[in-house]
Parts: sequence; C-alpha cells; structure tokens
Amino acid sequence: MSKLFWLAAAFFSAISVHAAFVLAVPSFTLERTIARISADAGSNSFFILPTDEQSRLFPAYSPLSVVGACAFDVSQGPVDLTANMAPGFWTLTIYSSTGDVFYSLNDAQAGTAQFTVSLKQAPGIWEMLNQSTQLDAATAAGWNVGTADPKGLAVLWQPVAEPALRPLTVRNLGRASCGAAG
Repeated sequence: MSKLFWLAAAFFSAISVHAAFVLAVPSFTLERTIARISADAGSNSFFILPTDEQSRLFPAYSPLSVVGACAFDVSQGPVDLTANMAPGFWTLTIYSSTGDVFYSLNDAQAGTAQFTVSLKQAPGIWEMLNQSTQLDAATAAGWNVGTADPKGLAVLWQPVAEPALRPLTVRNLGRASCGAAG
C-alpha cells in the first residue's frame, strides 16, 4: 500500500511541476526577451527591430517586413504611441508582459494612417465603482487603451512588397514615437 501512495505522490508531483513549467516559463521568457530587445532604446521608447530579432520574435513575418516596437511601462503614468503609417496594410498589436494580446488594430479598422494610442493603467474594481459615468473630453476624442499589466510590448508591423522599398518603410516607421503622455 505504501508503494501505491508514493507512486501516486510522484505522479501528482510530476503533473504539478509540468503545469508550473508550462504556465510560468513562457511569460518569464517573454519578459526577458522584451528587456533584451529594448535594452538600447529603454522603456517607453520606440525602436525598429533588427531583422535577426524580428525573425526570432516573430518567425511567421516575412524578413522583408518592418517591425517597430515600444516596450512600455505605464506604472508611472500614461504612455502615448504616435505613428504616421505609410499607405498600405499595417497592424498594431499590444501585448502584456506575459504575451497576451489585449489590443489589436489594422489600417482598415483605424480608418487613418496618423494616430495616437494612449496606454494607461486600467482602473481596479474599486476605482471603477467610484468613477463618474460621464466621459471626459479626452476619452471621447482619442484612442485610450487600459492595461491590467503595467508592462508590455506595442508592436507596429508593416509588410513590404519589394526589397527596394524596405529602407523607405524603415525610415517612415522610425518616425513613430513612444513616450510619457504630455
């Protein structure tokens, strides 16, 4: 009977360790990747991903495409991401530090190539209950995105059809900015 107990204990321990590994390692790895790719630019700064990092982080994207990113931290206040995208298809995807997508937008949905997305800490339940039901003018006029996780990665992606157009797309996307809301 004691052998059965220890066999069952070992089985459930193995399942627990496996589950903890599967749930914890991907988010830990993404946080380290975000820290590594944004080390030079720093937090709340926009940068263009080098092609090797781009293919490592987003293997499904074509190597010709251009990826710009902002590793944001809204714990000290709102962060604005401003871009003026070139004509054509593009996407904006905002990830939490654990890799969950909580906001996504493309050129057709936006209806404009020039935009600002204001990222801010989402209010807690108590704060939501205490808020008035009226929207202020700033909320009604722009794109505001609330995040429960104060850190994450905002990614702008634009595919490029011809290799000769890639430098122009890099230059255009490089004009995007990310920083503390002013």
